[in-house]
Amino acid sequence: MKISTKVECGIIALIDIAVNSDNDSVVKINEISKRNNISAKYLEQIFPLLKQSSIIKSIKGASGGYILARSSSEITLNEIVNALDNSILSASTFNDKFEQMAITAINECLWEPVTDFMCSFSENLTLKDLADKFNELNSIHVEPMYYI
Repeated sequence: MKISTKVECGIIALIDIAVNSDNDSVVKINEISKRNNISAKYLEQIFPLLKQSSIIKSIKGASGGYILARSSSEITLNEIVNALDNSILSASTFNDKFEQMAITAINECLWEPVTDFMCSFSENLTLKDLADKFNELNSIHVEPMYYI
């Protein structure tokens, strides 16, 4: 399955906010951009979609930035994906060239079960789960200490 860069970068940015917004501290786009090697201008195009879906909130002013609108345990992957590209978790469609019974058979036997599974899975996976996994992997890759 392929997902768009917009969805991938949006998920990465949200993990970054979840990990770096301790005690509701604000996270700036430039910081997210530098830490994750994502263009700040690209993030500026993605964040309005996340804000409109009530996933993040913006804080204005010199010390402004972004915070999660709700707890990371309340934000699901399904919600994030649908905010950024609602065609990913929707049913597939075929060109009208195919015979209708073949299309119906393929949809009922393949695409509907796959889509149902992906929707169910993504509704049960939260931003907290992703942030926890990030923290776990990040703690494994700590630079070794060398003693002389």
